[in-house]
Amino acid sequence: MICKETNHKSTQDNGLVAKKHNLVNVSFWTGPALVFSLIYHSRLLAKNGHFPCKDNTVEEIDYVPGVQKISTKDLMPFMMESDDQSIITRILSVAFEQVKKADFILHNTVQELESETISALSNYQPNYAIGPVNFSKNLPTSATAPTGSVLYVSFGSFVRISKQVIEEVAYANLYFPSEADFFLGGNLAPTWVIRPGCIVGSSDNDVLPFGFEDEIRIKDRGLIIPRCDQIKILSNRAVGGFLTHNGWNSTVESMWCGVPMICYPIDFDQVTNRKLEVDDWKIGINLCDNYVIKSFLDRKEVAEKIKSLMSGTISERLRQQVDNVKKMLRNAVEIDGSSERNFVQFIDDLRAKIIRTASNVVRQ
Repeated sequence: MICKETNHKSTQDNGLVAKKHNLVNVSFWTGPALVFSLIYHSRLLAKNGHFPCKDNTVEEIDYVPGVQKISTKDLMPFMMESDDQSIITRILSVAFEQVKKADFILHNTVQELESETISALSNYQPNYAIGPVNFSKNLPTSATAPTGSVLYVSFGSFVRISKQVIEEVAYANLYFPSEADFFLGGNLAPTWVIRPGCIVGSSDNDVLPFGFEDEIRIKDRGLIIPRCDQIKILSNRAVGGFLTHNGWNSTVESMWCGVPMICYPIDFDQVTNRKLEVDDWKIGINLCDNYVIKSFLDRKEVAEKIKSLMSGTISERLRQQVDNVKKMLRNAVEIDGSSERNFVQFIDDLRAKIIRTASNVVRQ
C-alpha cells in the first residue's frame, strides 16, 4: 500500500509506483472536502467558464456535485489563474489527475460538517471523512485570566501580510474595553513577528508599531510571544476568540477547542475556508467585509469586530454554534463516532482490496 498527502509534489510518482507494482493507492487530503471537490471538479468549472475566473467576475456556482451554491469570490485565489500562470495550479492539476486514479481517499474533516460533499465524491471512488486527526482528548484547560477574556491572534506560519494590517490590529487593542486582554502570538516565530520577509515587500523585523510592546506591557494589556503550542493556547478557558488567517489546521484546532473566529483569509484555501466558517457553519465573523480585495483596515472598525466577537448578542450566538461544532468533532472520534466508523470501514475495504489485488497478481 502507498499512502500520500494529496497535494504533495510526489503524488504523481506514487500513482505510477502503485500501478507498476500492483500496490493499493491511498490519497490523504488534509483540508476541507469543499476545497478538494472544487479542485477535483476543475474541468467542470473550466467548462462553465469559472476556471480560471476572468476579470474578477462575481457569479454564483450551483452545479458542482455535493457543493452548495458558492460565489466565485469564495474560490481559492489560485483558481483565478490558468495552469500556465500559477505554479500551485500546475502542481495541483497534475496531483489530482493521479488522485482520480487512487483506490481510496481520506479526508481530514467530519462527516456531519460536509456530508453532502463527501457523499457526492464517493460516487466516483471511495471517500472517507476521518477527521479531525492527531488531537488529544485530554488537553489542559487551565485559565490564567477571566474565562473568555483573551483574544488570540495569529496569521499562521507561512503567509505574508501587510504591515498596515498588523498595525491596525495591534492598535485596535487600545480601543478595546479594558476588561479584555489581547494576546498577540501563536506560531509566529519564525513567521510574521520575527522572520525576515514576513511583511509583504519588506525584510524589516520590526513588525509591530514603534513603542507598542512597551505600551501594552506597561498597561498590562496583553502578551506578545515569538512562538507557542497553538492548540494549548486555544484550549485555555481564558481564550474567548481567535483572529485567524483561516488556514485549515488553525480552523480545526479552533473548532476542536470551541473558540469562535474573526476571519481574515490571505491566500491558498483560506478564502474558501472562510466561507465554511462564516457563511455555512456560523462560527466566525469577517474582519472586513471586502475580504477578497483586502480593503484598507481601520483600527476602530477592527476594534468593533473584536468587541462583537468577545461580547454581546453576536458573541453569544457564535459561542453557542461553535460549541455545537466542538461537540460534533469530539463525538466523531469517539468509539462508534462517525470518523471512527469511517476509519474502520476504510480498513475493512483496504484489506479486501489488498486481498483482491494479491489474488489477481497470483493469477497472472
